[in-house]
Amino acid sequence: MSPQRLEFHPLTFVEEHDGITVGRPDAESYATLPEDGAALLRRLSEGMPVPDAADWYRAEFGESIDMEDFVAALHELRFIREDGESPAVRREVRFQRLGRAVFSPLAWSAYAALVVAALAVLVLLPALRPHADHVFFTSSLVAVQIVLTLSQVPAILLHESFHVLAGRRLGLPSRLSVGRRLYFLVVQTELDGLLSVPRRRRYLPFLAGMLADVLLFSLLTVTAALTGPNLVGRLGLAVAYLIVLRLAWQFYVFLRTDLYFVFTTALGCTNLHEATTAWLRGKFSRLPGVRESTSDDEDWSPRDRRVAPWFALISVAGVAFLLVTLAVAVVPVVAGFAVRTWTALTQGTSGGAGFWDSAVSVLLIVVQVVLLVVVSRRDRTSRKEAA
Repeated sequence: MSPQRLEFHPLTFVEEHDGITVGRPDAESYATLPEDGAALLRRLSEGMPVPDAADWYRAEFGESIDMEDFVAALHELRFIREDGESPAVRREVRFQRLGRAVFSPLAWSAYAALVVAALAVLVLLPALRPHADHVFFTSSLVAVQIVLTLSQVPAILLHESFHVLAGRRLGLPSRLSVGRRLYFLVVQTELDGLLSVPRRRRYLPFLAGMLADVLLFSLLTVTAALTGPNLVGRLGLAVAYLIVLRLAWQFYVFLRTDLYFVFTTALGCTNLHEATTAWLRGKFSRLPGVRESTSDDEDWSPRDRRVAPWFALISVAGVAFLLVTLAVAVVPVVAGFAVRTWTALTQGTSGGAGFWDSAVSVLLIVVQVVLLVVVSRRDRTSRKEAA
């Protein structure tokens, strides 16, 4: 290999528990290297010729390294500038100033005042505390289903927007994308750029969505207290109840929720979900219906392997919390729908408004179940064909 100096794009080096995460934020390309590999990359990025870097590595760590393979890997990661390629320039991302304003000291003061006001309302007015009956803000079950479903769109957008702005505040190119869960369209935030900042600065972007949920719940609760038991107040309490369910959902860490990423960041893990799943399947592989893991353990860091047995206990606790939530918060809503529907269909006037409202409500539920079955079978067939 002839003497040469490689030209690099601006790189970030972030210390992790199991190595150094090196990244090129503008291209969202990252790799976790052992300390010796990161040290070698630093020398190369500082302008040390490749042969001299190989000699330095041998003298520093007492062994040789295949520089040709190492440099090829850096090319694949797009860390090295190709011939004629200009160095990447980090520019201020859009809405960075808005992100700083949303999480400024003044904003935090306003948020604290709103939450304190909501807590005071909940203490002084027990009737406004979250309850399953609040979901039925009107006697029309069809209106309940449609209005509450539509109300979740702005609520979810607010949740994800706080994630985005928390990332933009750090100058990271966080963005929203649209995905699908079964037959539902969902909005999700891509925060790969967080790998370029120290771990302590990642927590707010991960928790920002839950902050938005708490603020929206507080606003709706205070509004209900101010407006009284009119339609606006009742609708606010209905939406607030669903927000509580969404906050509870964040504790199902086995589903890789926002709190899952908080856990993995605090624990210094990179692929904890897959490592834990494989560990559990290995322990229960003899049980019927449990498939052996097909994951490649090379994708797991040593810390993933060490933490996986402990995180399995947290995952089991998350499943238990899910069951408790279903029993305490979801089953009463389902039971309320069932009782109201049964009463209207059996005791109401045949052909009356209540009868048809309940009939259409049942039809909407049936349509959702049918769509669920159809989409699930189609996805299962697609996976089999791909395999």
